[in-house]
Amino acid sequence: MANLLLFAAEEIPRSPSVKRMHVVDAGNGPGCKVIQFECGHCGHDTGWIEDKCSVTENKRGMPCPECN
Repeated sequence: MANLLLFAAEEIPRSPSVKRMHVVDAGNGPGCKVIQFECGHCGHDTGWIEDKCSVTENKRGMPCPECN
């Protein structure tokens, strides 16, 4: 049986990929948790910021403001 497609492969609409920064260091600061993200594509570094997310969200990463 022939493989029939509704659209040609190059015509399939796709959302643009999101470049994400990932955790490079984390720790406890004075009275709060702190975390540092870095982008593997452009090298953007957030420095130490207050960690307001869960461990799962931190592992997923956050969108890079420079690449996106």
